[in-house]
Amino acid sequence: AEILCWNIDFFLDLRFGVSFEVLYAEYRRENQTVRDHEVLAVQFTNQVEMTRAYLFENEFDLPAFYDHTGDSLERQFLRAPLKFSRISSNFSHRRLHPVLKRYRPHYGVDYAAPKGTPVFATSDGKIIKRTRDKASGKFVGIRHGNGYESYYLHLSRFAKGQSVGSKVKQGEVIGYVGNNGWSTAPLLDYRIKRNGKWVNPRKLDLPPADPVTAEMRPVYDSRVKFYDDLIADAPATEPNYILSQSPASMIETITTR
Repeated sequence: AEILCWNIDFFLDLRFGVSFEVLYAEYRRENQTVRDHEVLAVQFTNQVEMTRAYLFENEFDLPAFYDHTGDSLERQFLRAPLKFSRISSNFSHRRLHPVLKRYRPHYGVDYAAPKGTPVFATSDGKIIKRTRDKASGKFVGIRHGNGYESYYLHLSRFAKGQSVGSKVKQGEVIGYVGNNGWSTAPLLDYRIKRNGKWVNPRKLDLPPADPVTAEMRPVYDSRVKFYDDLIADAPATEPNYILSQSPASMIETITTR
């Protein structure tokens, strides 16, 4: 459901007779599972319409899902970077600043939320800022594809294990809501730049994530054929175990119909 959520509404779109096939990898060492199962491919048929998804590495070398044509199944950005209580201040070119008491632009959206609420990256990317200043407090900046950057201000603390240059996945926690810098309550000031210019995150026409690049397309097409052949060769029974050579490593590939 998470893999196909951009394409299928699992509350409203499902009809009698839905079927799906999942190809996934189970990683073992000395007969012990050493990591979570990894979905490699999905074929989901709702009435006569089939939706396909294939795991492949994006431009940041992070796992992502694409359809059989190489287009991303994901949107480049999530609509919001946290579970919030309300929007306390909108994007504006002229807002009365609550601390400075004068009118000035506010190039973000303030999401009110309890201190410590997890804040996650709204898109895959690389951390370019992870610091603190007088106005923004602790903040994180992330560079994405297509000329986009996102910023997360007034954090109480940063997520552990990350630094400038770290690659982050869409939905990965990067920090926690705080109340520092020029803020008057616990909130997240969320901002987006497009080609160097601030844009309103709430009015952003969410672009699809980048497709498979032209230079990687032959590798992707080979991977798709490999996964499709495994699914096609599996008998339509309970879980079937097929030992196969993965493009990355020797894995036990399990297909279920």
